[in-house]
Amino acid sequence: MPPDPADSLSDARLIGLAARAVRRGRNMTAQQVAAAMNLPLRTYEYFEAGTGRVNQDYVHRFAVATDCDPWSLLAGPPLGSVEFARQTADNKLMLIFFIALGEFVQTMGDRLMTLDPRVLIEAFTETFRRLEEENRVMNEQTASWLDAGRHRLAGKTPETDG
Repeated sequence: MPPDPADSLSDARLIGLAARAVRRGRNMTAQQVAAAMNLPLRTYEYFEAGTGRVNQDYVHRFAVATDCDPWSLLAGPPLGSVEFARQTADNKLMLIFFIALGEFVQTMGDRLMTLDPRVLIEAFTETFRRLEEENRVMNEQTASWLDAGRHRLAGKTPETDG
């Protein structure tokens, strides 16, 4: 039987599934995370199962226990994504975003009310496009560097490789 589509799951369930994905990605057991969160195992299992309502205290304790981004866990449900938290656990995308946004809010103050939505859409779209392009280029450069290094270590140069 296929899993339920994300849009039919509660926020607590989506966060629980995301927490499980992060925990497994960290190669941690439920018992290890429960202990690090100072929770009984059964309470942690309820959190990961997504029973009840979203408990932000548990989300933040989970983030500390697994060194992941709590805001990515909380952003998953509005994005309709269980995977978002796992995908951004290490780079702390949402934490960085909220810190930068907080600095922007402080700088702008009431001028925030005057921002044109079209300018915001353009700015965010361009920023995300640039991030995607820079990531692609970096991955290509990394692959090229590794290939050249493999050849050097094997005593070959790419030109003599046949």
